[in-house]
Amino acid sequence: MTTYSDHALHAHEPNSSTCDPAFAAYLAAQFIARKGFSPHLSVSELEPARDACDYLLLKHDGMQLSAVCIVNCETDTQRAFGLSAERLRELADGCRRYAGRIGFSKMPVSVQVIEVRARALDALAHKRLAAYKRRSPLSKSFITAWALDTTNATVWTNAPIAARWSQGGWLKHLLTAPRTPVSADDNGRRLLQVKTGWPWLTFVIAATLVAMYGVEIAFAVPPGAGWFSFDTQTLFALGGLNPVSVFQDGEWYRMATAALLHGGIAHLLFNLVALLLAGFSAERLMGSAWFAATFVLGAAAGAALSLSFGAAGMVAVGASGAIMALLAAGLICSLRLVDNAERLQIQMRLMFMLIPSLIPSATSHDIGGATDYAAHFGGALVGTVIGVLLRISWRRHAATPPAQPLAAIIAGIGILLAAWSLTAVAAHYPRYAEVVEYIPDARIPGQWSDLSAADAADLAHEFPDDPRGHYTLGRTLLLKARYPEAEQAFRDALAAYEAHSDDFLDAFESEARIFIALSLALQDRGAEARQEAAPLCDEFDTGDRDEALTAYDLCTLPRS
Repeated sequence: MTTYSDHALHAHEPNSSTCDPAFAAYLAAQFIARKGFSPHLSVSELEPARDACDYLLLKHDGMQLSAVCIVNCETDTQRAFGLSAERLRELADGCRRYAGRIGFSKMPVSVQVIEVRARALDALAHKRLAAYKRRSPLSKSFITAWALDTTNATVWTNAPIAARWSQGGWLKHLLTAPRTPVSADDNGRRLLQVKTGWPWLTFVIAATLVAMYGVEIAFAVPPGAGWFSFDTQTLFALGGLNPVSVFQDGEWYRMATAALLHGGIAHLLFNLVALLLAGFSAERLMGSAWFAATFVLGAAAGAALSLSFGAAGMVAVGASGAIMALLAAGLICSLRLVDNAERLQIQMRLMFMLIPSLIPSATSHDIGGATDYAAHFGGALVGTVIGVLLRISWRRHAATPPAQPLAAIIAGIGILLAAWSLTAVAAHYPRYAEVVEYIPDARIPGQWSDLSAADAADLAHEFPDDPRGHYTLGRTLLLKARYPEAEQAFRDALAAYEAHSDDFLDAFESEARIFIALSLALQDRGAEARQEAAPLCDEFDTGDRDEALTAYDLCTLPRS
C-alpha cells in the first residue's frame, strides 16, 4: 500500500478479538486468510465507519481499494450498521483518490457491509440494507450489503449477479461447512507469493530464438538478402509451416521448426518482449519444467490450428502460439497467489499481451506479413487447459505444480523433436534454397515470336532456369532451318521445365516434346522422331498439335 500517504494510512487493531467464537469473528479471519484483507490498515476517509463495524478490513491491490465492514448482530437483536447509505457513499467517494487507473478508466472503490444475524431478515431490515448500493451504474463507488443468517444458513445480498455467484457461494459454504481453523500465518502458508530469482529458462529460449534468427540471416535466399525481414522462399527453405508440404509431402518437421523462425526483426522483438513478460511471471510461478512443457505443447497446438485454417500457399513462422500458451497458463496459475497488489500486477502484465493478441482489431503492432490468429488461439487454448489442470491439482501447500517428471518428459520430447526437425531442414535446404531467376515481365515482348534469334539466345543464356527463353530460341532456330541447334534448345527448355514444373502450365511439356520430335524429323531421323512423339499421339487427336504430328507422319508406324 505504498500509494497511501503517511497521514492517510496507519495501523489499527480491530474492535473485537479474532479469538471470539462468534461467526462474525470467524468470518473476519476467513477474509484475512483467504481474501487478503488486513485488519491493521486504515484509511482516514473511512474512519467514521469504524465505530459502526465490529471488524473493518481493508485491502489495496495497487489498483482497487476494497473495504469490508462486518457487524455482529447475532447476540444483540437491536444491533445494525449505524451509518446511512448516503453517508457511506460519501465516505467511499472520498477514498477514490487511492484507486489507480487502467488506461483512461478509473478503478472503483468497493465497500461491503455484512451483517451477521441469528435470524432471517424482516421487511424493515430488508428495506434498510437494500439502500446500500451505488448511486448509478456509472458510479465508481461500489456499495453492497449482505445479511448472513447463521440459524438458517442463508445469504441475502443486493450485490450484482457475478458477486452473488462467487462470494455468495463462498459465504454459503462458510455457513454450512465445519469451521476450519485459521492460524496466524495461514495467509503466508496457504497463498503463495511468486518465487524470486531469474527465469533462466526464459533467457535460454530467448537466446535460442535470437540464434535461430542469426541462422536465418546466414542462410537467407539469396545469400545476404535478409537482415530486417525475409521473403517466403527463405522461410520455407528453413522450415516454415505450409499445409501442402506437411499434408501432401509429409514434411511434419515443419511443425517444430516454424516456432523457432521469425519473419523479420520486428516480429522477433515483439515475441521476445511477450516471452520475457511471460517468463518473469509464469516461469517463476509454474516452475521451469512446466514452463518448458507449456511452450512445447503451445507450439504444437498453434501449428495444428494454423495448418487447419491456413491457406494452401501460406508460410507461417513464429513462436507466438507457444508464447500465447505461456501467457494463458500463467494467467490461470496466478490465481494461486494471494489477492494483493503483486497478483494484480502479474495478471495485468499477462493480459496486456494476451488479450490484444487474440483480437485482430486490437493488434496494432506491425510485424510484417499477416498475423496468424489461428496459431494464437491454438496456443492460448492449450495454455488455458494446462493452467486449469495445474490449478485444480496443485496441492495447497506445494511451492510448485504437481507432475514435475511428466512436464520434464514433455519438454525433453520437444527438445528431441526440435533437434530432429533441424536435421530434416538441413537435408531439405539445398533443394528448397535453390535460387531460380525467371525472365522479368519488363523483358518479355508482346509476342514471343517478335524476338530475334540473337535476343532469344541472350535471354536463354541470362536466365537458364526459365524454359521460355530456350523454347523461343528453339522456335527461331527452327524457322532458320538450324535443326540440330533447335533440337538442343527444345531439350534445354524441357529440362528447365522439369526442374521447375510447379511454376509453369502442364501443357508446356507436351509442346516442347512435339518440337523435339519435329526437329528430329527435319534432320531425317524419323525413327527417333516417332519414338519421341509416341507418348503424344494418343494425347492429341485434334487441333494444331495433331496436325503437326500428322504432317510429318510421326504417329504412323514405320513400314516393315
